[in-house]
Amino acid sequence: MSDQLHGPVVVGVDGSEEAVRATLYGAWEAHHRRVSLRLVCAHQLVPPWGPAIAIADDAWQYGWMRDVLTKAQGAVAETYPDVRVETHAIAGSSAAVLVTESASASLVVLATHARDGVIGRLSGSVTAQVAAHAAAPVIALRPSSSFSADPADFLRRPVVVGIDGSDESQRALAFAVDEALARGSAIQAVFVWDLFEVHDIEPLVDKDYVLADAAEKAERLITEATSGWADRYPDLQISSVAVHALDPVAALAEIGSRAGLLVVGSRGHGGFLGLRLGSTVDGLIRTALTPVAVVRGEYPDRR
Repeated sequence: MSDQLHGPVVVGVDGSEEAVRATLYGAWEAHHRRVSLRLVCAHQLVPPWGPAIAIADDAWQYGWMRDVLTKAQGAVAETYPDVRVETHAIAGSSAAVLVTESASASLVVLATHARDGVIGRLSGSVTAQVAAHAAAPVIALRPSSSFSADPADFLRRPVVVGIDGSDESQRALAFAVDEALARGSAIQAVFVWDLFEVHDIEPLVDKDYVLADAAEKAERLITEATSGWADRYPDLQISSVAVHALDPVAALAEIGSRAGLLVVGSRGHGGFLGLRLGSTVDGLIRTALTPVAVVRGEYPDRR
């Protein structure tokens, strides 16, 4: 994992304007991390008919991928001329290729076309699959007129991080601290709780349940989770809030709408995608207008 600290920022590109914005966002990340930028265009080659036509078609598809990469590389050269850029056209499933690339990356950045609702959840998305399996943190950018890859639009805006007391959320907090320091911004730690998550209830409702006691428990959890960071970084502003809500996705997305970045930990427990990624994280990737960072695995402590 220590090698990943100096690994490239990997950006998946597909020729869309959203991918170009993700490329510029990734270039900023590579610039402040002082690492290279690795642009990857992955495409599943599908030959139409016969061997001869397949060869010609493969050549056309590789040519298209190279054109996509050239366009993205040109955008970086105009804005971040000092960032070293590598380009790679790779045949294969986009999700599988990017997960493989994440093994040596310090960060993966993707534009996502993921949708909410039943159809969106059944169809899934490349970003959701990468976030569920990547070895490095993943930043997902949804198409939104309110989002710009211009640092002036996200620097100094707060970094919001979701906390739930798990090891995953502690790794997310460490990532959020790194991002906040690089952006010159404050951190807002948020714990969204409801009756069932905070209170140990069996089987449903404890007859002695007191809402004020649950709220106090939630406040104590968020305070303990963020303690110590202010001592290590006296100039870093860290605030915390416990929010009582039945829909953590809506609550975090609403708070995060005023932030420059929303950071959450992946709930990686194996199994199918929804279980591996976690319903809250999956929902945020599909609905949040703010860029969403998903941190899983062992995010290292550099300090």
